[in-house]
Amino acid sequence: MYDESWLPRIGSNIRLLRGACQFNQQQFAERIGISQTHLSNIEHNNVQVSLKLLVRSANVLGCTLETLLDRKAAAEWAQAHDAEADEQAAGAESERVTEIAAAETDEQEQYSLEEVRLLLKLLQLSKGR
Repeated sequence: MYDESWLPRIGSNIRLLRGACQFNQQQFAERIGISQTHLSNIEHNNVQVSLKLLVRSANVLGCTLETLLDRKAAAEWAQAHDAEADEQAAGAESERVTEIAAAETDEQEQYSLEEVRLLLKLLQLSKGR
């Protein structure tokens, strides 16, 4: 048989997972096709959630239904998602620094047409000696 004691935790699990994905209530509500008020009521356990809405929520969040239903699984998923987001942010920052360094190098290696002509003349003179 199934234990109904987990039912009141669904709303808080949704709130936890939504936060881990950095959606505000309005954004998440729009993505799952409900109003922000209805989402607030779900998160505060004032209304029951349909299976259809649970499936939509899991799809938008990128998690399993089990994660939505189990508090421990939701907490672990949120923690893993936060760690992954931190790694992606660090990678993006590293990539940005590399791009800036490359752009600065490109700027340093640009010569005017006159500088190129003078360099060619110098090379021709040194070749003739």
